Amino acid sequence: IDLNAFFAQVEELCDPTLVGKPVAIGSSIGRSVVSTANYEARKYGIGSSMPIQTARKLCPNLILINDHYKEYAIYSERFMSYLRKKYSLFEQASIDECYIDMSEFFEPINARDYLVDLQIELFKVTNLKCSIGVGNNKFLAKMASEMKKPLGITILRKREIAEKLWPMPIKSMFGVGKKTLTTLLTMGIKTIGELANYDNVDLLKEIIGETNALSLYSHANGIGSNEVDINRFNDVSSISNSQTF
Repeated sequence: IDLNAFFAQVEELCDPTLVGKPVAIGSSIGRSVVSTANYEARKYGIGSSMPIQTARKLCPNLILINDHYKEYAIYSERFMSYLRKKYSLFEQASIDECYIDMSEFFEPINARDYLVDLQIELFKVTNLKCSIGVGNNKFLAKMASEMKKPLGITILRKREIAEKLWPMPIKSMFGVGKKTLTTLLTMGIKTIGELANYDNVDLLKEIIGETNALSLYSHANGIGSNEVDINRFNDVSSISNSQTF
């Protein structure tokens, strides 16, 4: 479960006059970058980690707001604690996303109906909008949650990997950082499918490291951990230390 444009969403809840306007979170001081942009700003091509100066050129009427991290932590805790009480196998991955093992709550055929109801329930209780991804491991669930935003629900089955996952650009793959991305592109690997079907895994290990290579190669082929760590991010102090500006 991934909160949509979370920081910007909280700013709009605190100041409803921002709704419908392009908003980005970041500082105007020095060489600052965009932390989060709402969906109105994203229509101009503005995204996370973009230099503020570039964002202003793309959207001269962009509303730039310094972060109010205490407010974000409060809203996050409200959302996560509700889910934590509802589901015993719950893992908070960051301030705005979590994994839940829902095996006992619905059969695959009933997944969408159950999750639509949950999405509505979460909005009524917390005023926060989220997207939900379903998969038989955490990697597939994470990738599915990114496929339809905002307020999306995506089920990514292993038999659908070649159709839905493999055509995606390698830069959109969870776990591929800037350095690894540059290396993979240099190797001619431009999509997740090209990584999944790369015929020289030993070379991949040599260039990007054995652990990284095996993890990415396995994930690209739909193989990953389904273990939910219930002790991760289990208190507010941990959440407040997760800033990544």
